[in-house]
Amino acid sequence: MSAMIRTFRAPDAREALEAIKLALGPDAVILGTREVKGGLFRKNEVEVTAALPHAAEVTGKAAAAAARYAAPAKATAQETEAAEAAERREEFHAALREELRKDFVAPPRAETRAEPPGLQPSASVRDELAKLRAELQTMKSAPALPSAAEALLKHLLNRGMEEELARDAITQAVERAEQQTAPQLMAALREVLAERVLAGRAPWLADRRRIIGLIGPTGVGKTTTLAKLAAHAVKDGQKVALITVDTFRVGASEQLGHYGSIMQVPSFVARNRNELEQIVSQCSRVDLILIDTAGSPDPKAVQKQAELVRSISGAQLHLVVSVAAGPRDLAAVVEKYRHLAPERLILTKLDEAACPAAFLSASFRLSRPIVAVTDGQRVPEDIRSPSTPELVELLIGAQPVTRNP
Repeated sequence: MSAMIRTFRAPDAREALEAIKLALGPDAVILGTREVKGGLFRKNEVEVTAALPHAAEVTGKAAAAAARYAAPAKATAQETEAAEAAERREEFHAALREELRKDFVAPPRAETRAEPPGLQPSASVRDELAKLRAELQTMKSAPALPSAAEALLKHLLNRGMEEELARDAITQAVERAEQQTAPQLMAALREVLAERVLAGRAPWLADRRRIIGLIGPTGVGKTTTLAKLAAHAVKDGQKVALITVDTFRVGASEQLGHYGSIMQVPSFVARNRNELEQIVSQCSRVDLILIDTAGSPDPKAVQKQAELVRSISGAQLHLVVSVAAGPRDLAAVVEKYRHLAPERLILTKLDEAACPAAFLSASFRLSRPIVAVTDGQRVPEDIRSPSTPELVELLIGAQPVTRNP
């Protein structure tokens, strides 16, 4: 391919535009665009072909000559259908190219043609163009970050933080920092992040009688986390009782009973509201009652269990999420459980997390204190109640997070 004509592929139009500007400069002309399917494990991408004005003019003349001397042929039904599909794609691409050209200098002697009647963009094309306009406007209005801030932004993204949250935090840090040096920006970033994560009191600390129900998706370690909470309370000399309302999983009550036997605390199974109320009444002198629930893809099943826990006066819900999940998955979990209004957040599987800063997605959207973090299977060793500075360091990854005694 000529050095003057280049093809760029990026996750979205904005990044493609940035690459074109860097490679060809502001005089580049958009020749073509298409969406590239990513397959099962990759996202779709946008492919844009661009050139300098001279190359675009040559390419356009060659295309015109080829069309002029092409031999006419009788179209079959299949060819007609394919041609109509191609026309629809060209309709979108033509409108897309027009939007992209707004960011570039038009080529010399560019001809303008009125759109024929009846070829107005469809609703789906207009929606796509609206999204593109918003992306272009954001790119134009966003101020350029200092090099030290760009490096910090890349670091946060590598830690697994959502780009929107990371960019907002970096922008705030740039505004607060007295000087745009790496140490000054890091100090300001810590202040900003400290306002976005909140640490809470450890659930096992005794101050009054507590009833806590753990909710969350399947596989995040709710039952093991419940056992860790109970073990810490027992270690502090408190009376503890374990209850499960999980009647869905095979062996759920046996697992809870096993933990109860090891810690020498009573364990119960409640199948309905009456049974749960009777069990709680029997445990009137217990300092900490922990209630286990089942993770389920069925929202109605989750709602039913949450309402069962809420039927007990003074009961709280703690949402348990796995840090090993990505930021989008964590955000989706929070959206699924937000309507249940959990009072606290517990992070699990920190030891399995490739991108630990992803937990900001859950913390930011739920706006509830983080009261415990787990990082292993050992009971009760692999759980701690972090402070806000420790959570900030977990986001930044500047130094190891220290353990509470």
